[in-house]
Amino acid sequence: MSKNWMRHFELLLVDDKGDGIKISELKVTFNIQKMPATIFNGFVGNFKVYNLSPTTQNRIMQKEFSRIQVIAGYKGQPDATGNYPDENVGMIFNGDIRFTVTGKDNATDSWIMLQCIDSWEGHLNASVKTTVAAGWKYSDLFSLGMKSFGPYGIESGAVPDMPEMVFPRGRVVYQSTARLMNHIAGQCNANWWYENNQVNIVPEDNYIGVATVLNANTGLIGMPQQTMGAGVNVRCLINPNIKLGGLIRLDQASVYRASLSNDQIAQSPARLDESESDGNLYVNGLPGMSQPASINTDGDYIVGSIDYTGDTRGQAWYMDLLCLAKGGKELLNSKGIDAAKYT
Repeated sequence: MSKNWMRHFELLLVDDKGDGIKISELKVTFNIQKMPATIFNGFVGNFKVYNLSPTTQNRIMQKEFSRIQVIAGYKGQPDATGNYPDENVGMIFNGDIRFTVTGKDNATDSWIMLQCIDSWEGHLNASVKTTVAAGWKYSDLFSLGMKSFGPYGIESGAVPDMPEMVFPRGRVVYQSTARLMNHIAGQCNANWWYENNQVNIVPEDNYIGVATVLNANTGLIGMPQQTMGAGVNVRCLINPNIKLGGLIRLDQASVYRASLSNDQIAQSPARLDESESDGNLYVNGLPGMSQPASINTDGDYIVGSIDYTGDTRGQAWYMDLLCLAKGGKELLNSKGIDAAKYT
């Protein structure tokens, strides 16, 4: 039987001391979006909570709580002892509350909207101002950066081995930590981003964790859609195991293929066909920018962007993924993790 049984949802509101409240039984609608790297290298979440008590709503509006944590997934079927061996529940958002507003849908249904952003306080305020002695390495700079993130609760997530080069001269470091992370990621030929109040740095040819198999039994919704040079779009039920920079595995035959445009057909000098290169399919005779997104013959795709949509009392409960074929030659569009430019 499918593990996607019995939705689970918790919304935790936390103050600066770590104390807070949990909301799990009320109607909540939400959207969590990975922002373009040119705007902010992390996630923004909008959460609308319905019919809170006036006391709790006032506590939120008076800024008693500064942080929000959201846990979601599926409980699965209980076994004979009442345990849930197939439980798949985890954190899908951990961020700072930036704006709140109240309203009503009708005479009886009131709501409060919390608009939140991942790691924002640290992104704005953390900086490194020091001198590193001769013999420093990039791992030393990373440690300094993470130390500066500490007061904001930002921790290290997935991080690669840093270059082993030892620099013979000391260096003055005087910049924001976000800019320092840009520089370190560039030296590692990697992408970096904030997710769930963690810093992740992942090389462009690598991924996080193990592959999550997606099919109709494990939560795939509809057919994955090949695009013209902008990855493969996938929709699935909310699965906290799927992370930005992670790997999903599809049945390659299930991907709905994109057709070429009339202009491409009209301008082709000869009949077009496909060939395989490094485990991916490409159309011969087309320039790179006009290529359809790569199709991986093994069905392996790296997740380059995630948007979550949910309604605890409605039908919506899914993730939209923008994925790139493992080993593919094209880059994701400006919403994806490959969009970051390093300085």
